[in-house]
Amino acid sequence: MPLAVAAAVPAVLFLAFLSKSGLWDPYELNVADLSRRVAYNLYGASGLALTGADNSLPHLNDLGRPQLPFSSIALGFRVFGLHEWAGRLPLAIWGLFGVLATYGFVARLFDRRTGVYAAVVLSTMPLYFVQARTMLGDICTMSGLAMAFGGLAVAVFDRQDEGHGVVPTAIARRAPWLAMGALGLFVGFESRGALLGLGVPLLGVGLAWGFARLSARAKTADRLGDFVGAGALAAGVVVAAMAARAVSDDSKSLDLWIGTLSRVPSKYPTFDYYVAAIGHALAPWSAFLPFALGRLLLTPAPAEGASEGVVERESFGRLAVLVGAAVAFVAHAYLVARTDLVAFSGPALCAVACAVAIRDLERGANASIAIGVGTLLLAAVLHHDFHELPEKAYQTFGITGATFPEGFKNTALGLWWVALGTFALCALFTWVEREADREPFDPTNYARVLRALQEAYDGVLSFVYLATVAAASLAGVVLVIGTRTHAHWLPTMSSTVRDGVVNAWWVIAFVPLGAIFGLLFACDVWLWAFGRSKPLSGASISRGFEPFETLFSRLRPSDGRAKDAGAKDAGAKDAGAKDAGAKDAGAKEAGAAEPHAAPKLPPYEWWVTLVIVAPLMLLAIPAAVWLACHQANLSPALAASLAIPSGVLFFLAMGLAGDLLRHRAPAFALGGAIGGTVLCFAYYPALANQLSPKEIFESYRTICPGAALGMLGVGGRTSAYYAGGQPQALSDPPSAYKWLQAGGGERRCLALKAEELPQLNKLWREGSPEPRTNLPVLDARSSQILLASSTLQEGEKNESPLAAMVLSAPPNPQHKLDVNMEDKLQVLGFDLVDERGRAIDAVSPGTAYRMRTYYRVLAPVTSEWEAFIHIDGYKRRHNGDHKPLSGKYPMSLWLPGDLIVDDYEFKLEPNFTPGSYQIYFGLFVGDTRLKVKSGPSDGDNRINGGPLRVQ
Repeated sequence: MPLAVAAAVPAVLFLAFLSKSGLWDPYELNVADLSRRVAYNLYGASGLALTGADNSLPHLNDLGRPQLPFSSIALGFRVFGLHEWAGRLPLAIWGLFGVLATYGFVARLFDRRTGVYAAVVLSTMPLYFVQARTMLGDICTMSGLAMAFGGLAVAVFDRQDEGHGVVPTAIARRAPWLAMGALGLFVGFESRGALLGLGVPLLGVGLAWGFARLSARAKTADRLGDFVGAGALAAGVVVAAMAARAVSDDSKSLDLWIGTLSRVPSKYPTFDYYVAAIGHALAPWSAFLPFALGRLLLTPAPAEGASEGVVERESFGRLAVLVGAAVAFVAHAYLVARTDLVAFSGPALCAVACAVAIRDLERGANASIAIGVGTLLLAAVLHHDFHELPEKAYQTFGITGATFPEGFKNTALGLWWVALGTFALCALFTWVEREADREPFDPTNYARVLRALQEAYDGVLSFVYLATVAAASLAGVVLVIGTRTHAHWLPTMSSTVRDGVVNAWWVIAFVPLGAIFGLLFACDVWLWAFGRSKPLSGASISRGFEPFETLFSRLRPSDGRAKDAGAKDAGAKDAGAKDAGAKDAGAKEAGAAEPHAAPKLPPYEWWVTLVIVAPLMLLAIPAAVWLACHQANLSPALAASLAIPSGVLFFLAMGLAGDLLRHRAPAFALGGAIGGTVLCFAYYPALANQLSPKEIFESYRTICPGAALGMLGVGGRTSAYYAGGQPQALSDPPSAYKWLQAGGGERRCLALKAEELPQLNKLWREGSPEPRTNLPVLDARSSQILLASSTLQEGEKNESPLAAMVLSAPPNPQHKLDVNMEDKLQVLGFDLVDERGRAIDAVSPGTAYRMRTYYRVLAPVTSEWEAFIHIDGYKRRHNGDHKPLSGKYPMSLWLPGDLIVDDYEFKLEPNFTPGSYQIYFGLFVGDTRLKVKSGPSDGDNRINGGPLRVQ
């Protein structure tokens, strides 16, 4: 069973939907094309020759590294043909081998359950599964390191035989591991050269052996293990020395000692450069990795009945993983200052560190609030990085310098919220919980917390809390009355400040308490699901109803409650009163006799249950689902239909998961696996399709099959994988325009890079009869690559991203103007709209709005002017300088007669108090403004847009 799980998880993640993401042009496509040439010249795949393409055998310098990844991809092409999945399949199999090798050596040095955790963690690390699902090739290095390190580590540290000789049984037992280690060394050397392929596993195991022999715990002699360890250490030192010498030679050719071309980066990396690279490439697991490495330094939690030899073997296994990860990091950090970025080769060692820490917790090691909170904070840091610098996601590809698709940023951020949020919460609730003896959802615990807050600092805390809530409430009431009566004594304040004052009372009253009791409730859910689990059975399906049944049982009225309350109150006041304890014990026994019954509560706990526990259990999950649906702009009816049953469904799912996993440690591993799966099947395929012409070719085959196809700025080599031929390659927008027009009445399609669209659109509009139209775009799902056409058929819509900037019909602006700007532009007016596009007549500080300015082009605009928006009043100014149309359609492309929309988002600063302000706007370059010849202006070449009411 453990082996089946360890094999099934990577098989699904690596092999399922292998062609879902397209080839990334040029990075993945370059590797694919080099492999195609290898297959054609070395494997006799004559059908892979492409007309007009380079079909010669590439040199090692062309490959930029050793040839095993290229040979593997070439074999896939030779057997299955020139398809993206055919090239990826061999690398996915290499990835599967690496996971199985990791499971094997971890199961041998630790136990099988730890091996399963290692397989799951490794399979869901983005660096590993992205490399396994693409043709970038570094999965071979990662798999080779897992095999080499694992085989050598078992050969050195698997000391099951006591004694002082190399007995035949020891050799026979370790021979398969030595063979796996030798295979891994070969794979690593043929993938990334000697330093990473040989030096890292040899030095990692060799140094670990040296430290083990120096330690007091190495009590048993093992000649075979010592021979392998000493040999690995000596060979590793030699390889490292030769690699350092090769780097110092500064050769421009591929040197197999370092496994890549020497190329000093333009910017010397800082000391933390590679730490960040690993952190972004292994997210979300990298948020937990530093703590997992630290837990390797602790004394292992021994398995029940484990012998001293087993404990020693596990200790040496921890040492080997820790040293191996350090060696891998040092090797990569050494190379990154002298070569291009090389994808980290040691994710298997990082996965083992995480797996050992998880298994220790399952065996009974102490939980740690620092780990739970620290993992949450590191996940938040990673999320911030992916928000501000989304191109950091390219670290999983081992690529730097690529531009992140603008149109994919919002989707990417949402998926990172899901992946990192799921992982961080699972980590928090898994590692923060220490007190497993308490009863989940017990009102007594909530009442105890509430009493502690009431009595803290001799009641001063509760007094300050009530006084603050009362003061905030009074301020809100006074503000509301003063606003309604237009009181002259009311100070002028912005709507943002006014709303804050009015709502401050409930924020102060409920948010702190909600955070405290919400955290306690979440810990109770985790404790109930995994700390009170039962063996998996048919009853597990309905286990989620139990907390609700207990809750309603506690809230059921009872005549005997007062009597019970008196007994409990007496017990609370007199710690030595044994009668109260006896009654409580009797109540618990009575509750145990009835499966879902609960002891009746005294009044205080009953009210706590009604006011705190019941709303949390019944409303917390539905409220969260409702908010998520609202953020996704779902209809209220659909949001309600999803939110109402979500609470019960959540408890049913948690109950079933608890009985299935039986412990919170595997629940943490499952949380990481869910986050990794979201990234594997949603985030990275969608990102790749933004960078690949695959969807464009699919649309071409669907929408206009048989039509002539041209390519502008898109690598023509991709057509061999998607179009089944060689489309017309076009060098620039003028030639592309001529080619589209040359078809006459015959429809022609064009795949083009998005940056080529503005120039081509201008040429198309120049050649169009009045009224001018934009270039027809059939598919604009990718913000990087588009599919255009010479004609639009009936029922087709122009999807051009420029359609919202260059209008085909005259606008009807909300605020009409007629302003002549130096006989070059006529300002027709502007709209003020909110984020949903609804027209507004007033704005509030701190809220985002959009100002859409409409221009008619009167004459060619030869300078690239910038736009400004001034909102002036009360000695304040909001300055909105920006490039018109965000620079996506330069002014040099504007044609006389064009109708242009400049859509700009602005947000007033919080210090803007209510009142009437004035809108001024115009165009400028440096200190010069485009002159306003006629129309409303302030005499200083600023167009007067009229008053703007700030509320």
